[in-house]
Amino acid sequence: MYYRERFRQARYAALADAEGFGSICFALEALGLRLHGKQAALEQYKPKLAACATNSPVLADLPKRFPLTFKSFEALFKTVQTARNDAMHIGAYARHATEAAIELSIGMEEALMGDFERRVKDVMVKSPMTVQPWQPLAQARQLMLMHSFSFLPVYIGRSWWLVSEVGLAKFLNSGAKKDRLAQSIQDAQAAGMELVRLRSTDLLQEEMTIVEVLERAKVQKGPTLWLVIDQKHPKQLAGVLSPFELM
Repeated sequence: MYYRERFRQARYAALADAEGFGSICFALEALGLRLHGKQAALEQYKPKLAACATNSPVLADLPKRFPLTFKSFEALFKTVQTARNDAMHIGAYARHATEAAIELSIGMEEALMGDFERRVKDVMVKSPMTVQPWQPLAQARQLMLMHSFSFLPVYIGRSWWLVSEVGLAKFLNSGAKKDRLAQSIQDAQAAGMELVRLRSTDLLQEEMTIVEVLERAKVQKGPTLWLVIDQKHPKQLAGVLSPFELM
């Protein structure tokens, strides 16, 4: 789980930077060192990494069945390794290398978790960003724009709510934007800003299995975000989870 988390965080970093595949290389080398048992070059880690990759359909089976759509571990590894050793990490070449690194990361994450009965605590995003009801709406807007969030959790009264991008956009553009940005989130709600009130099925516990989560989930229009509640402190979150993390 530790190495899967390293790959996931590295993949997010690479998605945020079209020319940034270094973080995935570091995750690959860290796993290679663990599997190989001693410090060596990336090429020497390859056999053990390739053996691990056979647990991932994306890297092992699908490239044989759909060669025009999916690349094999061998092809992706070669691209990443070449880029790792090349100083010319710029432009289209770097973007191609980053794309290959992201594909490789997706496959390795799948391979590492293939034998586990996954629980919420294993796949949730830990230390999630939240906002406080007394904070200005400008704070929520800033966080959502900086991190491309569709939702931000906020605890108001005795319930968890989500500030949504649609609700925020509607509220800010239906009055004096400058004044509305200065309003607190709870005052904005009282003034008519629509928040998403979470149902009991949207609140998860860390020990729940992914099977349990998906069995009670309902297909809906628009994005979904589940909140993982800290059992000892219900007004705090242990993490968040979206269907994106379970695909």
